[in-house]
Amino acid sequence: MISRKLFFFAMVTLFCMIFIELSQTAPLIKRQVGKVAFADFEGKVTGRFTWTNIPEEKCRVIGQFNTGLDSPDIGDYKLCIEDDDGKVIQDLTDEFRREVTINPPGSSPFEVDFPSMTVEDVVGDNLVLKFKEYKIGEAKIKSV
Repeated sequence: MISRKLFFFAMVTLFCMIFIELSQTAPLIKRQVGKVAFADFEGKVTGRFTWTNIPEEKCRVIGQFNTGLDSPDIGDYKLCIEDDDGKVIQDLTDEFRREVTINPPGSSPFEVDFPSMTVEDVVGDNLVLKFKEYKIGEAKIKSV
């Protein structure tokens, strides 16, 4: 009789301990405070691009053009980051052409991770969109 009660008590205790262990929350991992920047195109060409530092020393660039792209041929467009003097800092054309489909008057979304870029590198520069070597859109890259 005692062994049955002891066995039952041991099983209930074991079940309770397992339940308590499983119901405890995992310790939260501290959120990484990331740097973010954006560039808003206004005028004939409209759209927004954002830069976010992500783990593994990469920078994720996400963006989309909403209006101003009249030609459906992606080869007609060039996307680059320039300083205020017009000097090209980084050419994003290859990635842009590989990732984007033009659906006049806009484009499909663009998302690429760049290992050689940080938000700090691009803030203050200009994101420039060219159509057959003519500048059709320019946006200042600003920190959030």
